[in-house]
Amino acid sequence: MRNTIAAALAALVLCACPVSAAQLGGMGEAIFGNSFNFSKANLEKPAVKAISVGKLQVTLQRTRLKDIQKAFGGTLQREGDGAGRADWLCYGTEGANVWFISNALGGFEFVMMVAAEAAKKPAAGCDAAPAGFAVPAFGIPGLGASTADLKATFGAASGGKIAYRSDRPGGYSDIAQYIGYVLKSGKVAGIGIGETSVQTAH
Repeated sequence: MRNTIAAALAALVLCACPVSAAQLGGMGEAIFGNSFNFSKANLEKPAVKAISVGKLQVTLQRTRLKDIQKAFGGTLQREGDGAGRADWLCYGTEGANVWFISNALGGFEFVMMVAAEAAKKPAAGCDAAPAGFAVPAFGIPGLGASTADLKATFGAASGGKIAYRSDRPGGYSDIAQYIGYVLKSGKVAGIGIGETSVQTAH
């Protein structure tokens, strides 16, 4: 069972939806499996407000997987159980694979994470992206960006795996937005964005 950011807080399984068995991979697995160090906030405010996928606007924790599926088709997939369960859609487009992922905190319904990874061919289990689909634009440096671009945007960037996090008040709990980058030869080869509830600091 993966040790996700949400695992400790996601004791309740909110729903169960029949989907195909599959294996989450690539940057989708990296952002869901918490292979980045998101232990504490290092940004003052959330960097991502909305995510553009062609003409579709995706908002974390508000857009549903079925909204993505309605716009682009594709096969809803599932792996794991309880707090370690992921439900997702994956699309292979020219030069990249893209994942839209929900977890227990999203009721396996709302998009909690979006990830994109540079690739020469579709990942196993990814559907071919239809016309109108585009690699997500996050409003921050994306695939192909340089370390210098990340430094200019976030103030600091070093290494091949870079993590950013910001916390904001969210009612009964705070909301953490986290951003993970994988760089190869000084260029962004993978990016993942997610949000989750965390215990309030006050």
